[in-house]
Amino acid sequence: MEVKIRGLSYQNGIFYIGKEHVACAFHEKGKLKSWVEPINSRTLFTMMKQIMVSMPLWFKLLTLLYVGFIFVPKIIAIWQPTVWNGIPLYAIFYLIFGTHFLFPKQLKKYHGAEHKVFSDRGLIGRARLFQIKQASITNRYCSTNAVVIYFMSVIVGSILLFAVTKQVSTSLEIASYSGLIIVPMVQKLMEVKQFRLLRRVILKISYWLQVHVTTTEPDRIHLIASIESYRQLAKKEFPERLVVRRTRVKKEESHMAIVDVTVIPVGTESPSVSKYVAEIQEVLKSYDGKIKYQLTPMSTIIEGELPLLFEVIQAIHEVPFKHGLKRVATNIRIDDRRDKLSTMEGKLESVQSHLKEEDEKLAKADDTI
Repeated sequence: MEVKIRGLSYQNGIFYIGKEHVACAFHEKGKLKSWVEPINSRTLFTMMKQIMVSMPLWFKLLTLLYVGFIFVPKIIAIWQPTVWNGIPLYAIFYLIFGTHFLFPKQLKKYHGAEHKVFSDRGLIGRARLFQIKQASITNRYCSTNAVVIYFMSVIVGSILLFAVTKQVSTSLEIASYSGLIIVPMVQKLMEVKQFRLLRRVILKISYWLQVHVTTTEPDRIHLIASIESYRQLAKKEFPERLVVRRTRVKKEESHMAIVDVTVIPVGTESPSVSKYVAEIQEVLKSYDGKIKYQLTPMSTIIEGELPLLFEVIQAIHEVPFKHGLKRVATNIRIDDRRDKLSTMEGKLESVQSHLKEEDEKLAKADDTI
């Protein structure tokens, strides 16, 4: 079953919007934060607040100036007639749709990360960070499509209306308001097979804008925010998307490996790393039932199927980065025995058995003496 999700990127992070919930992952003072809430007026207010606060000063001033040229002269004219009545009211729609061409640098990167998560066809998780980064940066359902449709309808509509009315302002006004109705109509037609030529033209322009104007290749932090936001929403609305589907094999054919992992955060403010170790244990708990693990004073020992262990290692390796660190050194030792089943308990029992034999030999020797 297809799950419909919408993405909304902003200067500090990414929202993913589902049927009943909104999830957000964003960076604040170098640290990744996230939340997921039901869709309601309070959540929408929180979203608007985060977006507005995050935008750079130049963007806010430019928006304020543009809106001022639209409304201030009209307000003044209520009390005192003026020569200029300001920019036409319908120009507000140019601002709404045109902001795609003015995206700040960080917003473009988060937008690119959003698209890559949508484009990737595998499991969305940090363990697949490299594969997700290789995914396409274009998205067939991006809001850039609406921008293309709106401005195309305004341009074409104005030309056609001018041919009839011979009045530039009237033609532009009618076309600008009509574009709001045309956008959803054309978006519906794009899904109809008979209108594939229309879809092809719009998507070609949209993809060009997405690659060259509205997105930029994301960095690691932007991809992690996108993955985290997606997973937060998935846990609430489509948890099956977070399950690794593996081919069922016979029990005797499965191979269990054991890894010894030490994650070393570099550049911490304190010599203590216990908070990172504690969070790593929380990550491991999320894999309960799939792996076995044991914390030791110097490292963590994990047992499981090798492909899953690599995913787990990637997940715990990411923990210090979530706290804003720029460098992490992870030491890994893998014991992968294929001639027989190897488990943590089995290895300990084998050693204890040898120690018991040695004790019995010593006891017999003492008896002989």
